Amino acid sequence: MQAGQNGESSANSLNAWSADLEAELRALEAKGLKRHLRVASPGIDFASNDYLALNASGRLLELLTQRVQGLHEQVGSTGSRLVRGHHHLFEQVEDQFARFAGQESALLFHSGYAANVGSLQALMGQRDLVFCDRLCHASLLDGVRLSGARRHYFAHNDLNDLENLLQRHQSKRGRRWIVSEALFSMDGDSPDLPALCGLADRHGALVCLDEAHSIGVLGPGGAGLAVQHGLANQIALHVFPCGKAPGLQGAFVAGRAAVREILIQRARSFVFSTAQPPFLAALLGDVLEEMRTGAMQAAREHLNRLSSYLTERLAGAGFEVGGAYSVIVPIIVGEEARALALAERLQNEGLDVRPIRPPTVPAGTSRLRISLHANHRTQDLDRLINLLRGQSV
Repeated sequence: MQAGQNGESSANSLNAWSADLEAELRALEAKGLKRHLRVASPGIDFASNDYLALNASGRLLELLTQRVQGLHEQVGSTGSRLVRGHHHLFEQVEDQFARFAGQESALLFHSGYAANVGSLQALMGQRDLVFCDRLCHASLLDGVRLSGARRHYFAHNDLNDLENLLQRHQSKRGRRWIVSEALFSMDGDSPDLPALCGLADRHGALVCLDEAHSIGVLGPGGAGLAVQHGLANQIALHVFPCGKAPGLQGAFVAGRAAVREILIQRARSFVFSTAQPPFLAALLGDVLEEMRTGAMQAAREHLNRLSSYLTERLAGAGFEVGGAYSVIVPIIVGEEARALALAERLQNEGLDVRPIRPPTVPAGTSRLRISLHANHRTQDLDRLINLLRGQSV
């Protein structure tokens, strides 16, 4: 009798919980906030982060084919790198990446999210103070929260606000950190990195910089914003996710040699994860070399021209584009309904453009996020502009 009662109670609890979840989903749907998984739309891609067009051009497939044809061992790693999943190819590409990024060492994680959450959780502590740009990616903010450090947010790219916070909040027992990104994914802008590093130096703070959207695009050989400014040696924690311009997955955390060793001891997202297939690490090394070629330098120059052309044409047509010149061009339209309607119109005309709405961006700043690729042509941008202006094409 007791077992039956427990079974009935368990079933009732499960049904009640499922009903609550379904009610939450209905509420999100009613507000237009329910997320959906969708396959890539046909037509011109203005949505993905394939900035160098390594996927669209087929070049990444060529590199993969070459790498797999030479594979004569097991594909999967079958364990964490601390158990049996380690391979010499991991250390080889980590050494290669450290040289690429101008750092002493690097460690490869599964993803940018895993790298940020794992490294910030491992290297920051409850006695530390962390000053985050208000528009930092969720993975950075989650890593800081997990570390238990005290958090302060400064207005986006506002170094005066950051300096005021640094002056007001001291830490007698722990360290102070400044967390920012090299290229912000929703606004397409960058911090004044020399000034930010200068502030860090004057106030004895350490800098954490995420280069997710700048690797492959900025700096010599696509090595990122810090290398572009000659400041790599001033970045304490340097994160390079490889899912954007490099076109793959995984993320390198670069810094002093001791950083790598401590992460191997403490970063839970590294310690408790099965290692990537070793050939993927080798493929990342192939992509690093590809990004240094003359063809990729020409692609970066082409992207700069496209960015200037689109930004200036949109501004001239009366659209709010934020003023930054980068591979990410936000067209800020304000209301969610307008962003949805414009995106639907463009998609119906064969342009894959996605609307970005709250809570991803602040209320009243819904936008179309235009991602530029090296295989775009000026006539593709003209078509986009004409459709936005309501003109037939």
